[in-house]
Order: sequence, then structure tokens, then C-alpha cells
Amino acid sequence: MSTETQSLPVTPLKAGALVDASAIGAAGAVDKTFLLDQFATHGAILVKGLGLDPQGFVDFTEMFLSDFMEYVGGANNDRGSAFGGSATVLTVTGGNTLGQAIPLHGEMFYTTYRPATLFFCCQRPADENGETTICDGIKLWAALPQEMKDQFEAKKIRYRRIYKDDAWTKVYKTDDLEAVKKICADTGEEFVDHGDGTFDTIHIDTAYADVAAGRAFINSMIVWASREYIAKLDDSQVRWEDGSPIDPQMIMAIHKIAESITENIAWEPGMVALVDNRRVMHGRRAYEDKGRDIIMRLSLETPLAA
Repeated sequence: MSTETQSLPVTPLKAGALVDASAIGAAGAVDKTFLLDQFATHGAILVKGLGLDPQGFVDFTEMFLSDFMEYVGGANNDRGSAFGGSATVLTVTGGNTLGQAIPLHGEMFYTTYRPATLFFCCQRPADENGETTICDGIKLWAALPQEMKDQFEAKKIRYRRIYKDDAWTKVYKTDDLEAVKKICADTGEEFVDHGDGTFDTIHIDTAYADVAAGRAFINSMIVWASREYIAKLDDSQVRWEDGSPIDPQMIMAIHKIAESITENIAWEPGMVALVDNRRVMHGRRAYEDKGRDIIMRLSLETPLAA
């Protein structure tokens, strides 16, 4: 049931909450403190009714933060500029993932250089399907069987990326291998040089994060496992910290639990979403409409009320 607060209707969802700003219609007129209160409470908010174009999206995001990331070292190397050549306004569609479903994940949890806050904006939804998915990691952690929690508290996750060709030049946006080594050193990844122009990167991390609202199950384990076991790609592996396999049946069980508490974002043109990447995982449903257009910005910072 919707509740009215400061004249803006707020509808709690399975994950996050929907804020209807249709009555205001202008991003600059929205009460920033009100939105941040909702963001802190729910971990993610969807704001409809503002009709944001790319410039409006940039202006909206800069109401909250001023420092945005370039996408360097990320697994999706086809994430290019979506607006005016900006390195921080990015497309989330296209490339080798066009139309594919993407399982729930925390953004860039295979490195310490990862955003705290994600902003998404719909320019054009797919004609059918293609919803962005979000799942509150706090609810998911609470829903996991105790034996799974015990395993994750006792053991960390090991992400291994395998570069057997020049794909790394797109990922790291450089053709200088020494620059890649420095990036890895700065971002907490082990660089394993094979001496023949190929290398691996390894990052070890917990499967959860402790935030003000509680313990959240948030990581990149499910999406990395899908690459290895479903897509049959040999460019990445996810294991326990000691290198031993993580039971795929356990990963599938977590996926099924998460599905029961996942919200599908039914995008509308100009709708925007704020997602706490320390708490809320996101993904995408499959689609066929190549005209789908969702753009995003990433920030290392967390927005705070003035």
C-alpha cells in the first residue's frame, strides 16, 4: 500500500521503493533530503515522473554527488559512453551481452575499486521484458539457511579473471601491461603474469557486507558462476578462497531464494533509479528489442543528506 510523505507517494517494493514524482515533474524541485531518507531506508529507490533525458540524468545525479567513476577494470568491456563522449555516463546495453539475462550481482565486487552508489536512467524500455532486477542483500542474507551463512562467515570468495588474448586492453583501457599491473596493485587484485603476454587477476573478498542497516549478502558470485557453468566461458572462475570449488547446487539454491525477493523494475522513459551497491544487488531479464536504452553512472561515494 502506498503512503504519502511530503506530497510524494512512496510504494515499498520487494526490494527498494517507488517514489512517484509525477506531480512535481521537475528534478530540481524534488526534495533531495526526502529522497535520501527513502534511499537510506530502502537501499534503492525508483523515481518516476521526472522524464529525464541524458542531460537531465546528469543534472539529477549531480544533485547528490560530484565525483563519478570511469569504468576501468570492469568485466563488461563493452560499456561505452552514452552521452556526449562522457567517460562517466555509460550504456548498459550492447556489445557481447546485448539481450542476455544477467544474474544478480554487486557491481565490480571482484575488485576493491568498486562503486558505492549506482544511478540508472531509462531512455527507452524494451518493448517486452528486459527489466532491471534488484534484490536487497539484507533480506537475502536473512533468508539464507544457517549452514550457508556459516560457510560464508568461515570462508571468503576467490575471483579469478583469465586473460588469454588482448581483451584486457578494453577492460583496462590501455595497451600498457605495466599500467595494468599498477591498477591491480592499487585495487587489491593479485596480478599473475605468465610471461607470454597473458595473465590472470585474482581478488579475494567476503560474500557479504556489513552496513548500517545490517548484514547484506552482496557479491559477484552468481553472475561469475553463470559465466563458467552456464555460458561455458573459460575467462573467469569463482572459487572458495583456498581454490576449492563452490558447489554449483548451493549457488543455484541461493539464486532461487533471491528470485523470491527480487523486484523487476518495469522501466518507463525518463525513470531513474538510485541503488546502494554496498547492500542491493542488481541484474537484468533477457530481452530481444535492440532499441532498449538504459544509461548509468557510478560513484565511489555515498550520497548524504545536506
